[in-house]
Amino acid sequence: MMAGILRDLSSACVVISRDLNILHANKTARKILQPGQPVRRTRFNDLPQVLGSRIYQVLKTGSAISNFRYEPPDSPGTVYHVTIAPFQSPRRVCPPPHC
Repeated sequence: MMAGILRDLSSACVVISRDLNILHANKTARKILQPGQPVRRTRFNDLPQVLGSRIYQVLKTGSAISNFRYEPPDSPGTVYHVTIAPFQSPRRVCPPPHC
C-alpha cells in the first residue's frame, strides 16, 4: 500500500535501507536521477555525492537534517528542495549504530 502511495507522488521520493539499498524510487525520482536513460533499478551510487553523503548522515544518526536546496551541476537553473528524514520502527528507541 505504501509503495502505491509513494509511486504516485508528483514529488520525487526515494526510500533507502540502512545497508544503502534503494528499496523504492518513484517515477519522478528515476527521471531526476537517470535523465534520458532507460528505466532500470536505481542504486545508491546513482545518487549525486552531495545527496548520498547527507542521506548517509541521516541513516547513521537516525535524525532528520534541515531541508536544503540542491542544484545539479549538469542542469543550470534547476533547483530541488530536498528533505531527508528517517523512517523508524516504533520499537527502536535509539538510532543505529548505538542499538
